[in-house]
Order: sequence, then structure tokens, then C-alpha cells
Amino acid sequence: MLYTTPVELGNRTLRNRMIMAPVKTAFGTPGGGVTPRHLAYYRNLARGGAAMIILEPVAVTPSGREHPLQLTIHLGHSVEHLERIVTVLHGEDTLACLHLNHAGRAANPKAAGGPPAAPSPVPCPTTGQTPRELTVPEIDEILEGYRTALRRAREAGFDAVEIQCGHGYLVGQFLSPRTNRRSDEYGRDRALFLHRLFEIVRRERDDLLVLVRISAHEFVEGGMTPGDNRPILDLALASGVDAIHCGNGNACDSPPWYYAHMAVPEEKQIEAFRSIRKMTSLPLVAAGRMADLEKLRLFEEEGIADLVAFGRALVADPALPRKLATGREEEITWCGYCLQGCLRLVKEGVGLGCIVNPEVDREPVGRAALPRSVAVVGGGPAGMSAASTLARMGHSVALFEREETLGGQFRLAPRAPHKEKMRRPLDSLVRLTRRVVPDIRLGTAFRPEDAKAFDRVILATGSRQRIPAVEGLDQQYWMTSLQLFREEREVRGPRVLIIGAGMVGMEAAELLVDRGFQVTATKRTDTIANDMEMVTRKLLLRRLEGRPALTLLPETTVQAFTEEGVRVRAKGEEKILPPFDTVVVAAGMEPETRLAEELREAGVEAMVIGDADHPSDIHAATQAGYRAALALRA
Repeated sequence: MLYTTPVELGNRTLRNRMIMAPVKTAFGTPGGGVTPRHLAYYRNLARGGAAMIILEPVAVTPSGREHPLQLTIHLGHSVEHLERIVTVLHGEDTLACLHLNHAGRAANPKAAGGPPAAPSPVPCPTTGQTPRELTVPEIDEILEGYRTALRRAREAGFDAVEIQCGHGYLVGQFLSPRTNRRSDEYGRDRALFLHRLFEIVRRERDDLLVLVRISAHEFVEGGMTPGDNRPILDLALASGVDAIHCGNGNACDSPPWYYAHMAVPEEKQIEAFRSIRKMTSLPLVAAGRMADLEKLRLFEEEGIADLVAFGRALVADPALPRKLATGREEEITWCGYCLQGCLRLVKEGVGLGCIVNPEVDREPVGRAALPRSVAVVGGGPAGMSAASTLARMGHSVALFEREETLGGQFRLAPRAPHKEKMRRPLDSLVRLTRRVVPDIRLGTAFRPEDAKAFDRVILATGSRQRIPAVEGLDQQYWMTSLQLFREEREVRGPRVLIIGAGMVGMEAAELLVDRGFQVTATKRTDTIANDMEMVTRKLLLRRLEGRPALTLLPETTVQAFTEEGVRVRAKGEEKILPPFDTVVVAAGMEPETRLAEELREAGVEAMVIGDADHPSDIHAATQAGYRAALALRA
């Protein structure tokens, strides 16, 4: 049930039908080498029960690299380094699959050592780069790169390889008339590169399993649709490919679909998979937000997919397959598909992370040498992370929360438009905390005298809205963004002013515009929602584009509320805006320090973490809680 039974794939038997999809990590060295972070990450995944793990993408030649910290296959040390990961996976009885790719126009110039090259000079909207056209000798060199990569995959001990043929990368670029406008043989026959590549795979695979990755639907005008995959599917069957691994989207034109963002519609994805299922008799692997019990049941009952691939869902909880197989669904930490800790940190070069799993690239925390009694004050993400980690380490933990529920401001995240799936990681954190922390004191304020009962005190009291010093604000009908999302005050209309067009302010703007209000949002700088994850930001701005009910005023500072209206300084000039019915303050957060000051005055030493120390995001909060617990390891 739910893909937990064994399955035959080519010449291998997989212990279940759940595999790990390739997820970029940015854990590598600048030279493309394997690091201890890789080994801890892949060991955690292997221990979690997936039958096969597909490594992060590896470019077959330097010109196809997407990230400066991407693993390599083309260098002299590549086999030795990749073999370290294979050894880790085999040590946990998990099959190892190498994902081979060339990014083409999606390549990163800093990683590739120069401008990207592709079938034709068609820009990549995501990177903003316009590639130069590949020469025929360069195409031959890339094909030889695949040949070398396959040989090195066997040498490193991999059980399988996956050939990326979709998602807007090089093979797909050759196949699509949008991106292949050549007049030579590779343009007259857009499938020629694919044929030559598959011939190399057929000759060099030996006993390797071969998976082919496709994009069922790119969801961009003129892009690949299910029917356009026919040449890949037919050639894969004729070439002895073992399975088709199916996702959606295009790295250049439709990243939200490629990264399976929480806001893209579920039904369109399912229909695309149903279409591919009808087109091939090869085993089909479905990827993209598959970590959902109802969806898994649907795919299994309808026979849409023979296997399922989890990507970011296993970053959130590597043990998801094992928990499904042993009937412990209530213990799963579910991914919210927000991309905040994974894609964002990879793009920034920090390395893969997760808002609900602080141990992505770490060995699981061990028992503390000296168990202590610890009070954790605050039941938001930082406090829950600290308390649950301390409890797993064997400390005696009491978690204090003034409100009657856990979650802190994280509880407000699912209330923003198109972020409903954030309820999944929120509920997962709460369930984990309740499961491992026996002493949770809800509706209980921590007092300085309570500290006497504990060896250590950790303050995770969160943050409060920063209220700007604007003349006349107290004469207005106003509320904070927190009060808006908590629905503590009624919004009067029709005109609403939002002070602060960062992430929270823009989410508030969309919420209010959707409810029929006329909204004006100001920002002192010219960067609207610059603190928002990139894909999420683009989706939000696209949804709001052209909405007459919304006026955005970047480089605008609210100076005073007067009888005439609102005096602002916009791009160096003073203006008066007509009066507003409601003002929403979303001008950032500041640490909640009152309890810390009381404890300091009482002579109580406390560790201050999370937003109480420095307001940031959920990922920073859970990391802060985890690090605070580790500080008590000795």
C-alpha cells in the first residue's frame, strides 16, 4: 500500500517503490568535490528508507554547470569523490543513481567558466542570459562528455544513471522549436541530438539501470506538452531504457512548475501525468509534490505511476519512506513546498537547508554527556526547535508558551494567499514537539522566579511589530500586519494604506485586494518584497500585475497624517495622498525583549535566540533553536 511494496526495475529489485529525486545542494567545493556535508546528507537520506537515491544534478561538461558548488563528473578526482557517496548509500542498502545533465542556456556563467551555449541564442528568462549558438564540434564534445560520464559512473560503482531530457535543459532545448532555430542538421532534425545521445547510452550502460527524466508539461506558451514527449518516450522504449521519471515545468520559463512550488495547481500536474501514462508502457516515476497521502492513494489506485519520487519532501524528512512503510504517517514532517530553506539557500551559495529540518547536512544529534533541566520560553519555531532537540538529547525540558497554542507567528503563514500548504510543516513541528517534549506549559507566562527550578533558560520570545514614528498615526484607524492576519480588527474600506511593501506587506496587499479593497503600499526603498523567496515573489507580483485596485509606491516614506491626507516623500518629492480608511503597519519586526530585561534585572542568565535576538525568517529561527540545544551537548 502507498508504494511500500518491492518492485522489479530492469535487472534490480527495489525494496519499495519510493526513490529520491535529484535536489541541488550547493554542498560541493569550488572544484566540484564531495564534502562532509554531502556524506551526512546522503547518509540521512539512505537511512530514511528510500529504495534508490538519485544524486543532485551533475554536468557532463564544464559548460553545462548550473552552480559554482555543483558536483562534477568530468575532472580527474570526480570518480574518487563520487565513490564516497556511493559507499555511503550502499552501506545503508540503498541503490545509487547518478543524474547526468547539461544545462545549455540555463547554465551559470560563473560555474561554466563563460557565457552559456545552447542550440540557438534564445534568452533564458530566469538567468537573464542569452546563450551563444553551439558549434557542431562543441556538440560532439558534449556527446563525448556523456560517454565519459557513463563510464565514470560505472567506475564509481553507481547502480543507475538518469539522463535529463526535459525541464528546459539541453536535450529539451534541441527538441523544442522555441529554443532550436538552427538551420543545420541539428535544426532540420531536432531529435538528432537525442538519437545520438541514446545511442551512446545504449553502448556504454553495461549493467547500469537507465532512467530518463522528462517534463510532462512545461506550462509555458509554445513549450513542451505531453504529446511533444513522444520522440523521447518512443526512443526510450526502443533503446531499452528502464523507466521514465516525470516532472513538470521548465528551468528557464516556468520555475514554479519545475520546483513544484506550493502555489501551482495540483490538478494540472495530475492530468499531465495521466497523459504520459497513456503514452508509454515503460515504468513511470512521478515527481513533484508527491508527499501527500491522498495523492499517493490516487496515483496508486489509478495506476498513474509505478514508482514515486520525493525531492524536497525528503529534505524535510529523510525518514518519510520508512515511516510510510511502518504505518507511522502521523510522525512524518511534511514539506510545505515553500522553497525558503532549500532553493533560496542553494541560490545564495549557503547550501541546502530546510525550515523544519535543521539536520539536513548533519548527523542526527546524540545524547548529551550531562543532562540538564532547561526552560525554553516561547513556543514558536525557534522555541519548538530548541525544546524538541534538547529532549532528543536527553535533557529535561519544560516549554513555556503564554498563548494556548504552539506555533508563534508561524501560525499566520498559511493565512496568506496561496500559502495554505504551509500548514503542513507548521503542524508537523507542533506534532513533533508534543511527541518528544513531555512538559509543555501552554497559557503560562515565565517569571524570573521560575528560573530557580532550571539549570538553563533559553528565551525564544519572538518579535513584535516595529511601529514607525509617523506624525499623526495615532489619530488614524490603524492596525499591525499581525492583527490583520490574526483577524483581530476589522478592516474598514474601501481605501487601505500599507506602510511597508516587504514580504508581509505584499502578502497583506494581495489578501486585501482579493477581498475587494483599494490598496496602496509604500516602501522606503525601490525593492518590493525583496525579502521573499525568489520564485514566490515572482508568482505574487505576477498575480498582482495589472490589478487596478493596487498601487505600489517604492522609494516612498510616509511622513505624516494630516487633515488633508497623508504626506509622503516619494523619490525626493513631497506629495499628499488622499485620506485612507484603514492603515496597516507592516514596517518590519523588532525583538521582543521585555522578559529578557526582567531576567537580566533579576540576575538570571538566559540564552536569547530566534526573533527575540534578531528578527529573520522561519529557517533562521529553527536553526537558532537547534544550535542553542547543541550548545548544551557537553
